Amino acid sequence: MKTRGHGMKTRGHGMKRITVAICIGVVALVAAGAVLYVALLPPSIPVPEQRNWIFRNVTLIEPGRPARPGRTLRIESGRIVSISRSSVQTAATGRDEGGPAEAQDLEGLYATPGLIDMHVHYPPAVAIGNRELWSLLFLAHGVTTVRETGSIDGSIFDVRAAIERGESPGPRIFACGRVLDGSPPSFPSNRIVTTPKEARQAVRDQAGAGADCIKAYNMLAAPVLAAIVDEARELGLPVIGHVPHSVSFEEAGLVDLQHGTGAVVVDLEKIGRMDFRWEDWASVDDGRIRHVAHVSRGRDIAHTPTLVNGRMRELLLDPVAGDAAMAADTGLRHLPRFWIGVWETLWGPPYAPDDVKGAAATAYFRGRQAALAAGLHAAGVRVHAGTDTLMPYVAPGSSLYGELVDLRAAGIAARDVWRIVTRTAGLSLGGRIGTLAPGAPADLLFLRPGSGDDLPAFDRIEAVLANGRLYRRSDLEEALARLDGHFQGPLYETVMSAATRVVRGYFAP
Repeated sequence: MKTRGHGMKTRGHGMKRITVAICIGVVALVAAGAVLYVALLPPSIPVPEQRNWIFRNVTLIEPGRPARPGRTLRIESGRIVSISRSSVQTAATGRDEGGPAEAQDLEGLYATPGLIDMHVHYPPAVAIGNRELWSLLFLAHGVTTVRETGSIDGSIFDVRAAIERGESPGPRIFACGRVLDGSPPSFPSNRIVTTPKEARQAVRDQAGAGADCIKAYNMLAAPVLAAIVDEARELGLPVIGHVPHSVSFEEAGLVDLQHGTGAVVVDLEKIGRMDFRWEDWASVDDGRIRHVAHVSRGRDIAHTPTLVNGRMRELLLDPVAGDAAMAADTGLRHLPRFWIGVWETLWGPPYAPDDVKGAAATAYFRGRQAALAAGLHAAGVRVHAGTDTLMPYVAPGSSLYGELVDLRAAGIAARDVWRIVTRTAGLSLGGRIGTLAPGAPADLLFLRPGSGDDLPAFDRIEAVLANGRLYRRSDLEEALARLDGHFQGPLYETVMSAATRVVRGYFAP
């Protein structure tokens, strides 16, 4: 009996040792993971103080207005409080009638409203540090306001709050929060709502989180969409997004249609959860464009075509061209390379490299999409400049320059493109954004004179004023260089690329 009891005690001690060893191992793994997570966080970027400013001897330029040389701008608490001729100001003591402010003489520079990207997506928190990179790239390209049209994990509200508190550099953010979709959802991250009751609660939840808009998506049933629109109207929130397959754009109740959805007549038996097939754009003939424009103008429906999205996605077909873009594009060159693997996994090339029919269908789609944008604009419909960042090779900031190029190529005049990316978007967002006038937000670009007055040289930005915080070109370049050293360093690239390979293996057929 004693021997048997001793053996049981021995086994008991052995089990305890195993348990202790497992616990130690788990703790060690958690600790190692925490250490690795901290190591993957980017270096902090200093945020300029929000100051009162006096900018003298600057030339103000806005779309549709003659240049106003020799002006003085006074900025207080993140807003323009006065605009006057520099000659009537007091001596350069740093003090004018409104009280103490820091004075800057900007002779030789232009001031123009900051740019507005009306369709962006921020990375989720799991893409460690990339949300901060996104914000900085927007500012570096003069994008001082964005509309985030669907947050993958709902973390956009945290990003916005950090920027507003001055803890992180970044643009002014209007956010829709999570995308509302039917079952099965088009993307797993979308919030599924299948009844009017669920729809109303989802809208209230978004409003409670601080949403500025509600994003509707493809698979919503008609009664559910109607409940979303009605509840959002009660709360004063616009409903934007994709026209669901269950309704026509005329009856959807959306105030801003994305990517041409609704204009395209889709084949419901073939479409599935997608927006449309390239072939469906055969329905967007000139007569259809006139009809969409007529209805949109009558009901004040805006359109955000995101032309650059389709063009950049074709880089997935050619790794050499993709690599060249990653090196040359002023936004892409700063992105971690693991994004290439993410794009290839989640979207893949739009057609096979040797698929002549696919290439022709894509070219036709892009041509009709451009024709739709131009036709809507010519008919007096509000067209917005949006990029759909987070899609393949659509980088924050630089892709908005690409959207402006595509809108010009579609046949929209340069001065109108300039208005689209500033004043028109500002009217949709409210608050006098996109203008240079007393009471408007202090979101400005200071740039060197360019080659034409109809569209400024946005690649000649000397400084960006975002909510009264001044970011000089040298400061932005220094900050991006620091982030390059982190995101393109061996540790970050190795860990995130390995994680991407795991995800790709999971999604592989």
